[in-house]
Order: sequence, then structure tokens, then C-alpha cells
Amino acid sequence: MKKIIVMGAGGHGQVVADALLQMQEAEPVAFVDENHEIHGKNIMGIPVAGGNTAICQLEHDGIVIAVGNNSLRKRIFNDLIESGEHLFSVIHPSAIIAPNVEIGDGCMIMAGAVINTGARIKDNTIINTNSTVEHHNEIGPHAHIAPGSTLGGEVLVGEEAMVGIGATVLPRIKIGNRAILGGGSTAIKNIPSGSTAAGIPASIKS
Repeated sequence: MKKIIVMGAGGHGQVVADALLQMQEAEPVAFVDENHEIHGKNIMGIPVAGGNTAICQLEHDGIVIAVGNNSLRKRIFNDLIESGEHLFSVIHPSAIIAPNVEIGDGCMIMAGAVINTGARIKDNTIINTNSTVEHHNEIGPHAHIAPGSTLGGEVLVGEEAMVGIGATVLPRIKIGNRAILGGGSTAIKNIPSGSTAAGIPASIKS
């Protein structure tokens, strides 16, 4: 059984820990979190060992960065890789994933997610609860596909991009690096890098 540290003990961290508890090959041995008020406490029966500096004191086989903020998650990921840590991908048992899907390091694929044939999920990406990533999508590193969102076939989502809760992306649309598609929106045309779009159909807001 692989021993996994969960970085982040907030809501998303607890969802990730729950997925780990349901996996047969791994278990969460500790949370680490920079919130000093919860150090030494148990959450879901899992100890909060301290801040990030506690990692070196814990026996572990891997780490998952359960942090929703994409840019922060990317920075932590790069720091951990540089220090020689192994980033573990958490896959909830109820997720449906085609056999030829490529999944990078440190990904979080949550309950009810569907990832269809030919898709590529890059490092440190969140595919959240009940989201659908259709065939031949490419989801860039450090991106977040939020709960209930639906991506049609051959969609490209860039690095650190965010597809909001319940959003829809039509086939062959490109969501640029660090772009945000607002919750409940429908993207019918490409969203440029660094921009925010929302609405049905989605239009650029900033």
C-alpha cells in the first residue's frame, strides 16, 4: 500500500483524501497545511502533521497537491519535482477512463469523471466530480476542469486554465493558457490565453 501525503486540508484536500481512502493501492497517511490552527488535529481520521516543512519527517511514497488555485499548485509542483519528490495521481474508483488515456503525474480525477478515448491529461491537473472530457481532448498541465463541466471532442485546454462548474465547451474549441471559462458558460469559440469569458454563448469579459 502506497503512503501518500495530501498537501492541503481544506475542502478539496478532503475530497482528494476520500478518493485515496477508496483506492486499493494507496492511502493518505497525513495532511500538510500552512494553517497553523489545524496542526496536530485529525481530519477524517487523518492527522494534520504540520506545514510543508513536515514532509521530510513523514514516511511516504508520494504526494498529491490538493490545492485548487492553479498558479499556486504549479509553483508547489515545480518545487517538489526539483526536490526529488514523486507526485502521485489520485483516481477515484468510480471514474470511467478509456484504456488509452494518458494521465500525467500528480493529477486528481474525482468521482464520476468520464475521460474518453485518446484524451491526454497533463501533469498536476484536476478533473473534478462528474466532469466529462470527451475523446482526443488535451488538458494542459496545472489546469482545472471543475465539477459538472462538459468538454466536447478534440478540445484543447491550456496550461493553468480553468473551466468553471457546469460549463460546456463545444468540440474543437481551444481554451488558452491561464484562461478562465466561467461557471455555467458555453464556449462556442476559442478563448484567448489570459482572458476570462462567461455567458451563453461565452464572451470575453477581461
